[in-house]
Amino acid sequence: MAWVKLFRKPGTRLGKSYQPGSMLSLALTKGLLNEPGQNSCFLNSAVQVLWQLDIFRRSLRQLSAHFCLGDACIFCALKSIFSQFQQSRERALPSDTLRHALAETFKDEQRFQLGLMDDAAECFENILERIHLHLVSDSAAEICTSKSCITHQKFAMTLYEQFVCRSCGASSDPLPFTELVHYVSTTALCQQVERVLERTDRLRSDMFGELLQAANTIGDLRNCPSNCGQSIKIRRVLMNCPEIVTIGFVWDAEQSDLTEDVIRSLGPHLNLSGLFYRVTDENAKKRDLHLVGMICYSSRHYLAFAYHSKSSKWVFFDDATVKEVIIEIKHESLHFFSL
Repeated sequence: MAWVKLFRKPGTRLGKSYQPGSMLSLALTKGLLNEPGQNSCFLNSAVQVLWQLDIFRRSLRQLSAHFCLGDACIFCALKSIFSQFQQSRERALPSDTLRHALAETFKDEQRFQLGLMDDAAECFENILERIHLHLVSDSAAEICTSKSCITHQKFAMTLYEQFVCRSCGASSDPLPFTELVHYVSTTALCQQVERVLERTDRLRSDMFGELLQAANTIGDLRNCPSNCGQSIKIRRVLMNCPEIVTIGFVWDAEQSDLTEDVIRSLGPHLNLSGLFYRVTDENAKKRDLHLVGMICYSSRHYLAFAYHSKSSKWVFFDDATVKEVIIEIKHESLHFFSL
C-alpha cells in the first residue's frame, strides 16, 4: 500500500475534469493482459500502482540516460509500458516485455520466471531496486544519494535503529539502513488494535501510524547493552522526508481470518511522526500522507486499487479489467463500491 502527499489547487473541482471515455480517462486507466498460463497478475498489479503514482510517473518520464542491459533492461521495459499507457488506444496492453526483462534479470535466482506466480510486493520492490541500478550502477543501494535516482529520491526511508535502556541509560550503536517498503505483521497490527479498543470505543482517525509503529516493535526486545538485566524495545528513527511511503503487510499464513480486522485498522492518512519513534527531518515531522494505492491478494490472484488524481476517483485493476469504484474509507471500516 502506498501513501503520498497530494497536491491540489485551492478552489478547483477535479472531479469535473474526468469524463468516462475521454482521452484523459483512456490514457490513465488501461488494463494489462494476463493470458492463460502467464500468471502475470502480480506484475500487472505492481505496474498499475507505479503508473498511477504521479510523482513516480512524471519523474521517470524525464529520464532517458541509463545503463541499458538490452533484453534484461527493466528500465527500458517499464518506460515502454508507460509510453503505451499514454499513447495506445487499446483498452488492455501486454506486459510481456517487462515480464521477460524480469525473468532474464532474476534467472540465476529463479525468481519472476515466465509462467510462474510470484509475490507482487517483492516484484514492486525489486523493480525499484533495479531502476536504481540502471540509473546509478556503481552506487550501493544503502548509501545512494544520487539526485537522478528516483528510487531513493522518492521512495527511500533513511533510518537508524538503536536500543536505549531507560533504567541505566546505556545504548547500542546506531545502525543505519534504508527501506523501500516498510513491512508490518498483520497479526501484530491486529493485536495492537485490540489493545486500543480495550481502552476506548473506537480508533482515532490519526493513529494509524502509531498502530503500525507499535506492531513493528511488538515482541522485539533485546537485552540491555550494559547487561543491567532490563529488556528494552528497539527505537527506529527516520532521518529524511520520503515523498512516497510503501507499507507491506506480512501475513502469517496464506489463509487468514484476520482480513476484516486488518481492513478495519486501515487509515486513509499516514503521519510520519506516528510511524517511527522519532523523526529528525522538519518537513517529515509535518507531512501527512494520503492513501493512493493498494495491491491485494485473494484466491491466489493479485489485483490493485489506485487513486486517479486528475479525477479524484479510485480505479480497480484486475489485469485487463478496469472499473471505476467508490472507496469509502473510515478508520473503523473500508468499503468498495463498483460502478
